[in-house]
Amino acid sequence: MEEIEEGAVCPACRKGIWEYDWKEEWLEPYTILKEKYLVGAVSMAGTDFVRYIGYDLILEQKVWLRVYSKDSWKKTGEKEARLLFGKYDFPGIPGVRDYFESEESGYMVTEYLAGQTLRNYCKKNVRMTQTKVESLWLSLLEGLEQIHALGMIAGNLSPDTLVVTEEGNLAAPGAPAPKGERSRYLAPEQREKEGVTGPWSDVYAVCAMWYEMLTGRPVPETEEREKTGRLKKPSRYIKISANVEEALLQGLAMEPQRRFFSIQNMKESMGLSETSEDEWMGVTRHIWGTAWLETARSSGVSGKKRRRRYLLKRLVAAVVILAVVCGITVGGFWIYRETHREEMILWQVKRDRNEYEDRTKEAVLARESSEYDKVLTFLETYGELDDVSSGDSQNYYELKEEDMEHCPEFYGTEKGFYLDIHTAMEALQYYMDLEEKLDLSAEYWRGAGSVNKNDEKEITTYLSKTEEYYTRKTGEEVSVRYDPSDDQLQSISFQGSRERCVKFLEKMIPVLLSESYLTKEEAEGMVNLDFQKDETDLFGKMYSLTLPGGYEILISVPSEAMSSGQGENTRQNNPDLLEVEISGRSRDMRVLEEGVVYAGNYPRDSKRYQEFLTFVKEHASSVEEIRDEETTLLGSRQETVYKLEKEDVEEWGEPCNFVRFLTDKDTFVSWMRNRGYEMKLLKEGDNNQVEVNGYGGILTSFIHKERYQVSEGVFLTVNSDTVNHQILGVVIYREKGSNVSLKELAVCVTAFIQGKEEKEFSDTMEMLDEVEADIEHAKSNTFIISGEATLMFSDSEDSDYEITIVSQNVYESNPYWP
Repeated sequence: MEEIEEGAVCPACRKGIWEYDWKEEWLEPYTILKEKYLVGAVSMAGTDFVRYIGYDLILEQKVWLRVYSKDSWKKTGEKEARLLFGKYDFPGIPGVRDYFESEESGYMVTEYLAGQTLRNYCKKNVRMTQTKVESLWLSLLEGLEQIHALGMIAGNLSPDTLVVTEEGNLAAPGAPAPKGERSRYLAPEQREKEGVTGPWSDVYAVCAMWYEMLTGRPVPETEEREKTGRLKKPSRYIKISANVEEALLQGLAMEPQRRFFSIQNMKESMGLSETSEDEWMGVTRHIWGTAWLETARSSGVSGKKRRRRYLLKRLVAAVVILAVVCGITVGGFWIYRETHREEMILWQVKRDRNEYEDRTKEAVLARESSEYDKVLTFLETYGELDDVSSGDSQNYYELKEEDMEHCPEFYGTEKGFYLDIHTAMEALQYYMDLEEKLDLSAEYWRGAGSVNKNDEKEITTYLSKTEEYYTRKTGEEVSVRYDPSDDQLQSISFQGSRERCVKFLEKMIPVLLSESYLTKEEAEGMVNLDFQKDETDLFGKMYSLTLPGGYEILISVPSEAMSSGQGENTRQNNPDLLEVEISGRSRDMRVLEEGVVYAGNYPRDSKRYQEFLTFVKEHASSVEEIRDEETTLLGSRQETVYKLEKEDVEEWGEPCNFVRFLTDKDTFVSWMRNRGYEMKLLKEGDNNQVEVNGYGGILTSFIHKERYQVSEGVFLTVNSDTVNHQILGVVIYREKGSNVSLKELAVCVTAFIQGKEEKEFSDTMEMLDEVEADIEHAKSNTFIISGEATLMFSDSEDSDYEITIVSQNVYESNPYWP
């Protein structure tokens, strides 16, 4: 895959264009897949897939191409591709860049790892030192730990399948199972049908190669070891520390239960482990523990005798385990066992959340961003300028999906969940029993970018792709919307009977929102509401529920038939049919301060959640039950409001979860006085309450109010958190009958509480000029978004003009933080 002159030979393999060996069943050279991947030479062929070197014609870089038979793809390849897609942070494990299928085959595209095989490297470096071997292995060992925590094992590790990269690290590009060959690096249980495989099987292969790299001598074949039962110590050939030698011998034990359970156990014995790996170990133990116990039950019996006895005594257990665990074809990476599907789905959700929170890229590109010029060039080159939406302050571009491959990496700004589309679909199919039943019926793309031409020079992008699926036999529908730039799920909806919608809410909410859930009774209460107002109303009511974090559930009667083949209106075909949609939250809704826990923000099934409710009930000075059976806002149909005294709130010691600014009240008041404002304290008080809705959502508002006279006829109220005094909102107002302008005060307050300079808010000043020119109109329907704040206009008993400044998220009806 390097350019050469016509008629020349490849400088890498010294072969001409047509000198490669090709088999009839292999792809012909120069085949182009998906209009972008050029197929080259076969690098490795096995029982489950053929691996080719390839070339990405768009990105102009080498790739590995795996081509599976249809059966192997459905059995192993597709699941592996989904698990490793976009995962480029596993050391030594190439991330999957793309995967797709045709009628006959499945295809996986992975990163290309440049380097030489470990076999060739060892020929030049016989009997390496202990330090040298450790430096080669450390990175890949971490990668193996992480794929074990996903429920996979490498399964075919050998000097011929590992690569020593140009950086001097080992990597495992994934090798197919050899046809008819019995690699000496396969663990004994991998050679027998009844063998229970797991991370301990990869441990054997690692230790076998480690032994050979140190001693220059391969570990004897399994058959020979079964006869002699002995393995010579590495110290007979090379200087080696006692703990590493003991670890290698234990890792090469013939019986799995005498080996290390995991890579981390091996590293700990060698003195190479790190505390940061504990989390991986916990998940690995949870996923593989049952299979490990099955191997341990046959302890004390070796070789074929042990296997025979295992079959006789554990036949029933073996049938179950083997069918699910070991019946998977060897190759690439073995896929996780079906008996632990739920645990691995939840682990993947946790991984998605960690990856989301670790991102540093912003949805809005500022002028100083390193990506700004690249994205601007892309929009101007490939975007279609929308003359209607564009104007003096911005240019608005429509984007096409086929042009996105030319775009620099960036993220859109649609609302979303922590998890990505692949995790969501896997969870949906598992919990709703939809595997192998969903057919893609439609796809929709939406892409746009706007360029602010004012001083900020910001670029904002909007990207989403919608996929609609029709369920065979049942006629149910699934629709998912996600950001195609990073696959983050934005919304998911399910159409089906009321009973099935109950299951969707009960099972999927804990996956989508790990901090919350709905009980079966709560879900049944939601879907059994009256959705039809009267006979003339075709679609009936739509009910909504805002969950902690700003996620929203919408329940309604579908507006269209589920397929064009049904013909008649859905309501007539199935009056029991409902649609449930769960939408994600804004990307900006993150925890304000690292390490801060806000009162009420506890997972609903946690001990802390129950402790808080108990504390609130025991210390409440008053309790009010609120019922509104007519509202379509489900969170408002049943609420209990508890009032607390200031001392009780301070005893609990955590700030409320109402959205806020990071500026604290005392700093703000001091700054105002330094600016020359009078800031005479007139009155102060507290209003602390905890609102618990009928679906487990907790809203805490611990508010300390202080009213100040700013200047003659001008007043200001600061609402701050009772616990940490951060500002929740500021109200500026003037005496009735006064004509004094509030705009300069509003701008300086808005800027300071956001930690910004006033000069950044020239647009806000201009908009306030318009407001004060027609205050009566502004009080009824006007608000201003200013940075991360919202300015709202109203009147009250004390004033005919007041400006309330709160976080933008309050205006967006997003009361729960984060």
